[in-house]
Amino acid sequence: MSANPLDVLTAHAGARELAAIENSFRPERRRRARTQVHWPLMLLRDHGSDAIETSTQNLSSNGFYCFTPEPLKPGESLLCTLRLPAHDPKGEERTLSLECTVMVVRAEAAADGHFGIACRIEDYHLVRSGVRKA
Repeated sequence: MSANPLDVLTAHAGARELAAIENSFRPERRRRARTQVHWPLMLLRDHGSDAIETSTQNLSSNGFYCFTPEPLKPGESLLCTLRLPAHDPKGEERTLSLECTVMVVRAEAAADGHFGIACRIEDYHLVRSGVRKA
C-alpha cells in the first residue's frame, strides 16, 4: 500500500510548511514562461489622468506583473509604454519602446499601500528611439 506523499509529510510538517509543500504539487496555470525583469513602464488610462510610472516585476509574451501606487480594476483597458534595453553590435546603445494596449486581469493589495497588477497584452507595436554612442 502506497501512502499519499502529502499525508506522510503532514505528520512531520507544520501548517506553513504543509502549505508550501501543497503549492509545489499544484500544476502551473500559466501558458507562457515568466522572466524576472524590472523594465520601466508607463501606464495611461483612457480618460486622460496622469501617467502611472512603475516597472515590471515579471514579463511573458502574454503580459506582465507590476506594482502601482493606485488601484486599477480588472477589465480596465490601459495604454502603456514599456522601455526595454537593446544592444547594437556597432556599439550603439538603443532604447526600444513597446507601445501596448493592455487589459488588467488581476489587481490585489500589496505591501506599503501599493497594488499588484497583472496585465494581458492585447496589442503592441515597437518604437525605436534614443540612439547614443557607447
